Amino acid sequence: MAVAAHGPAAQLVTRGPYVLQTDAVSIDPNDPEAASADLVNGEAASTAAAADGALPTDEKPPAGRGWSRRGRRAVTGLAVVAVLLIVASVSLAVVVKRHSDDVAAADEARVQAVVSARQSILNLDSLSASTIDRDLARVTDGATGTFKAEFAKAAPDLKKLVVERKTVSSGEIRSAGIVRSDNDTATVLVAVDRTIKDSTNATGVVARDRWRVDLEVHGGRWLVSDLQPVS
Repeated sequence: MAVAAHGPAAQLVTRGPYVLQTDAVSIDPNDPEAASADLVNGEAASTAAAADGALPTDEKPPAGRGWSRRGRRAVTGLAVVAVLLIVASVSLAVVVKRHSDDVAAADEARVQAVVSARQSILNLDSLSASTIDRDLARVTDGATGTFKAEFAKAAPDLKKLVVERKTVSSGEIRSAGIVRSDNDTATVLVAVDRTIKDSTNATGVVARDRWRVDLEVHGGRWLVSDLQPVS
């Protein structure tokens, strides 16, 4: 094979019956340095061509890793929401429990107020000449405030009247109900039939009374603070 170089013009290389056109670079087969340089240039060209097939430097990473980070953030967010829901549920349960306790306490207060009002009226109507001191003491023990002071003043005259007439009286509660109440005070209406027997009437007479009973809590007990007849 013969290679001729004539400057930058194209070269014709003949091999047998073929004619090849080469670049304007002439290679002397007897020059080892030129051959080596050509080999290096060829390897560089191959490396560049391989690099052309690589991913661009701004290519995004596989979607799997990005979703993994977003997934972790989502799980963390859900965990925070779950904790907040638990805290809110506990707080709501505490509020509901307190409200339930308050309602139960108010209901119990009303029940106890009615019980005390009924018993106080029965004590007032249950008087006997033979047990008058004990009967009056029972009424005083269930009283407080204005009613206690007024009953203490009236007790001596009431005792004298009961003893002189040999009175025996008793009461039967017909109805009792709350007018108003809170945990410490209440007003109750009580209807009672009072039967009175004495030396002037052995068969007895029945009086139907209605009372407005005001009560207060003292020392854990419901006591009558005021008593007024209701027509």
